[in-house]
Amino acid sequence: MVSLELERVEALELMAMVLAHLNIAESDGELSARVPLLISVRNKLAEGLREEL
Repeated sequence: MVSLELERVEALELMAMVLAHLNIAESDGELSARVPLLISVRNKLAEGLREEL
């Protein structure tokens, strides 16, 4: 398991990129191996951002 600390702005930027990729995958009907990984990254980022509030 990899541990990584991000500043809030970096986490928000990464979240935006992940959501953009997920939106593209959804619109294309893509169910590749990257989609579950992106969902996992999105969930971890969201959890970390919520903890900061």
